[in-house]
Amino acid sequence: MNADKTLYMDLARTINQTLGRKAIHPERIRQAVKEAKRIKRYGGTAELIHYATHLYETWFTPEEVEMLKRSPRKKELSHRMIDLLVLEKVLTPAQGMMFKHMV
Repeated sequence: MNADKTLYMDLARTINQTLGRKAIHPERIRQAVKEAKRIKRYGGTAELIHYATHLYETWFTPEEVEMLKRSPRKKELSHRMIDLLVLEKVLTPAQGMMFKHMV
């Protein structure tokens, strides 16, 4: 992976702080980025969007998903994940900006 390990650790720490428990490990985020690359390569951007929008539902309980949606840090978390996807070249910078406007 091209991104520094600290980016993954920081994102996991922020999510875990928001949920109040150790809900996700940086390696799980790294695996999701790897899977996102594969999905985009073989399924295109539409498949990637579908994967990304349902990813949290596979990682967290329905209550935790709602907690993340209601969190004042929702936009920050979403933007940081998008930044990570741009850094890892899953998204182009232009796609990243477009997705940030959609959040």
